[in-house]
Amino acid sequence: MGVVTLKLDDTIERRLRQKAAQLYGLTRGALSRAVEDALTSWLRSAPPIDGARVRYFAFLHGKSVLEAPSLRELAKGLKKAEIDPRDVEIRSAPPSPRVEKLGLRLGHRAE
Repeated sequence: MGVVTLKLDDTIERRLRQKAAQLYGLTRGALSRAVEDALTSWLRSAPPIDGARVRYFAFLHGKSVLEAPSLRELAKGLKKAEIDPRDVEIRSAPPSPRVEKLGLRLGHRAE
């Protein structure tokens, strides 16, 4: 078990302690359990930061013929499609960032 020392804003610390006491009681380890549960939940919901999000593309004569999340899957797909891997150009790219438009729209749409 690891030990992490951190600094929190006073308001966040107070709310954390109140919530930990409410959920887990005033027992020893309640604060650690609350922080561990919160971090576990956050890590499950956060997008992966490793190479799992990279996409691989195979191009044959300038045209994309296959796309896969890993090189292993790309190789399997090329074999299944009976394409020689030496004949293709393989490129990798991170996924396109998600665009979110926020704010008030003041213009009228043309109909």
